[in-house]
Amino acid sequence: MADYRIKRIGAGDFSILIPLMKDCFGQDVDVNYFHWKYIDNPAGHFIGFIAIEPTTNEIGAYYGVVPQNFIIDGKERTIYQSCDTMTHSKHRRLGLFKMLALECFRYLKEENRFFIIGFGGSQSTPGFLKFGWRQVFHFRYYFKHSIFCQAARVRSFSSGTFREETDLNKLQILLDKLKQPAAIHTRRNVQHISWRTKNPNYSYKTVTYSEADIIEGYVIYYVLNGKLILFDFIFDTKKSEKGLLWYLSKEVVKNNYEGIIAFCQEKGEQAKLLQSNRFIKNPFKKGPLSEKTPFIFFASDEEMNKFSEQDKWQITGYDHDAL
Repeated sequence: MADYRIKRIGAGDFSILIPLMKDCFGQDVDVNYFHWKYIDNPAGHFIGFIAIEPTTNEIGAYYGVVPQNFIIDGKERTIYQSCDTMTHSKHRRLGLFKMLALECFRYLKEENRFFIIGFGGSQSTPGFLKFGWRQVFHFRYYFKHSIFCQAARVRSFSSGTFREETDLNKLQILLDKLKQPAAIHTRRNVQHISWRTKNPNYSYKTVTYSEADIIEGYVIYYVLNGKLILFDFIFDTKKSEKGLLWYLSKEVVKNNYEGIIAFCQEKGEQAKLLQSNRFIKNPFKKGPLSEKTPFIFFASDEEMNKFSEQDKWQITGYDHDAL
């Protein structure tokens, strides 16, 4: 481990991350993906470090964080999400993850920006917990099988107007009304939503529901492997809730998709709402969509103690860097 050099990277280095993404995640991406994710983010630029094997100059590992604006106890604050932790298969079990992570933590502490969240993987979470991170709750999949979407064949939703929206500025009226009871939640704005939905890996659609030309709700979704992925939603009224979820069921039926899938904070407000609309979760430890993803965070001792309970947080699938 001592022979590897640590280097902080910038936008000009993105090409060296492509082989790591392929080796670690099996994903074929190009520099445009990293530029979107690490540079175009309206909350700010990424902070990332690589480990270089000096004899071959091979990139052994990468660790980095991306900024995101949150409201914490009523005040806006930029915190960081740990993401894209990668160690090449040729360089594993050498302590590179620990070396890079500690360097990143040191940097954030020196800059007085030390507050990090993460959606832990099965391999990375134990390592994070050893560093002192704390697990608060799990994220898991909630889904509505196509069988339960079939009612959309015979039942119409006559009230209101549905529109596939391209002008995201029209969502601002809903964002202004959004109330979050939790101490920590994302600060939503149109600029950030516009950036999130430019992820080059997916093709997003935004559909709004209106009554008397007033937008009362929206859903943002994309299709992946024959499944409709519900990425984000806000319902200001019961009609918009029922109407837009009916609209998604209709899309499943019309296109012969397997169903609707959402990624939610277990026991969170979104999960409760979806479960009240016939979404279910896999109760077993095996099988489709049975995975649980730990939500973890790392901050000062005072903040770790203050925000260690689930009801302090309102996190959604929208906040997950990989979606």
